[in-house]
Amino acid sequence: MAAASVPIKLLHEGEGHPVIVELTNGEVYRGKLDEAEPNMNCHLSAVTARAKSGKVARMDHVFLRGSAVRFIVLPDMLKNAPLFKRVEEAKEKVEAAEAERAADQKKRRNIYKPT
Repeated sequence: MAAASVPIKLLHEGEGHPVIVELTNGEVYRGKLDEAEPNMNCHLSAVTARAKSGKVARMDHVFLRGSAVRFIVLPDMLKNAPLFKRVEEAKEKVEAAEAERAADQKKRRNIYKPT
C-alpha cells in the first residue's frame, strides 16, 4: 500500500476541527470533521449545508463521498501542524545532500582535469 500524500496527511490533521467542504455540484457543507479517509471521504457532524440554490439545512451528521469533493477549507491553525515541520526538515536534508553531491562532483572534476 502506498504512503499517504501530504494533502491527505493534512486532511487527517484537520480531524476534530471545523471545515468547509464544497462539492462538485456546488453544495457547501460546514461542520466538524470527525473522520477523513485517504480517498477524501469525509464524515462531518453539526453540519450546516447550503444548496446551490441558496437553501440552508442543518444536519447532525453527513457523509460526503470523496470523488464529489471539489475542495476543503481547513482551519488556518493547521499551517503550524507538525506535519509541515517534518516536510521542511526532509526538504532541508535533501538540499544538503544535493549540495554535498555537487561539491563532490566539482572536486572530482578538478582532480581529473588535464593540465
